[in-house]
Amino acid sequence: MATWLFGTLGGVKLSPRPVPGGNDTGQLFNWHPLLITLAFPVLMAEAVLAYKAPLLNLQGDRPRSKAYHLMLHTAALLLTILGVVAAFKSHTLQRPAATPNLYSVHSWLGMSVLTLLTLQYCLGAAAYVFPKLSAAQRRALGPLHTFLGRSIFAAGLATMAVGIQEKATFVQAFAKPALRSGVMTLPAALVVLLLLLGIAVLYHHAPPAAPAPQQQWEREEVVSLVEAVEPSTSFDGEAHTA
Repeated sequence: MATWLFGTLGGVKLSPRPVPGGNDTGQLFNWHPLLITLAFPVLMAEAVLAYKAPLLNLQGDRPRSKAYHLMLHTAALLLTILGVVAAFKSHTLQRPAATPNLYSVHSWLGMSVLTLLTLQYCLGAAAYVFPKLSAAQRRALGPLHTFLGRSIFAAGLATMAVGIQEKATFVQAFAKPALRSGVMTLPAALVVLLLLLGIAVLYHHAPPAAPAPQQQWEREEVVSLVEAVEPSTSFDGEAHTA
């Protein structure tokens, strides 16, 4: 993403760039994909893995894993909000005429993901941090919280893919670059990488394989035979056979 933004799309700026007849807000907009990339593929991915396969060696320390998960989730939410603000600012500050907000599939998907992410954050904070539900309520909520977290992560990656394709379409329509140029091939590579990242992260949440029915039956047969042949110990400590 950094190569695409800084190498071919002009980098980032905090204000529009003056041009004859108006301004260019492209570099202001570039904060949007940069911040969202940090929020979802980086921070949210690690937040989803915080209890399974974190980058830090937490050695099964659940309180530290919880704090790590909360820190990552907080940072991801803040960067997502800032990324959305950057997109809105780049639209409203554009001259000679502002670009409308919320006009595309990507924008509506993005606002939906931000809403779900905010609700998930508030729900998780209230249930597990403060004021904190009872242990039984936390256990009951756990599967739903986990499911929502993984779903929002996957939805965020999908929304990014739609946004990358939308940006590539705009670049192709207005700049008319060569089809095999870097500005056109990098977005395709980014979308494939998002797919692979999603698969890699969600793989760690796949349930373990259950034994096949035949294997389970054979295991139960072996246990029954062993119990029938080996001596067991009675309550008085004397060994006897079945």
